[in-house]
Amino acid sequence: MKLSDACSLPRFGIKGRAAAGWLTAQGIVLPQQANTWSLLSDDTRALRLGRGEFLLEGAAVPGLEAAWQDGQRDIYRVPRYDGAFVMSGENMHFVLQEICALDTRPEVTADAVLMTMVAGISATLICEAGNDAPVYRLWCDGTYADYLREVLMEIVVEHGGAIV
Repeated sequence: MKLSDACSLPRFGIKGRAAAGWLTAQGIVLPQQANTWSLLSDDTRALRLGRGEFLLEGAAVPGLEAAWQDGQRDIYRVPRYDGAFVMSGENMHFVLQEICALDTRPEVTADAVLMTMVAGISATLICEAGNDAPVYRLWCDGTYADYLREVLMEIVVEHGGAIV
């Protein structure tokens, strides 16, 4: 079981009626349904948080930021200052059961974006299929990142895991 801090990964938030069209024009293949996510070929995660709201994290973000122009109609940037964590391990969903309000088993979550509470903090959670075990990615309001990092570290170490 491992816990990594991913706060420094580049993120890009956007919303509005024209958001999906703008992202598609930038070459981003988006998930079709709200509250789902997809992994793009360049290791970028595209989360569809609602019908017209998106969070992208990874290699494609610098290109999106370079292409962005303020003042576009029906489309708005959403600043993203999230706390972000990556948790992996065969039994990580058991650890999450201790602090998460929803069922996080990999077979339940598949491509779902879960909006939930983790250790009393509102969080966004996805589960990826890892090589040996599922990988969970979690985002929360950046002002709660230190608290949530401490809680996650304590629980992961208690279960014999490591902090990376």
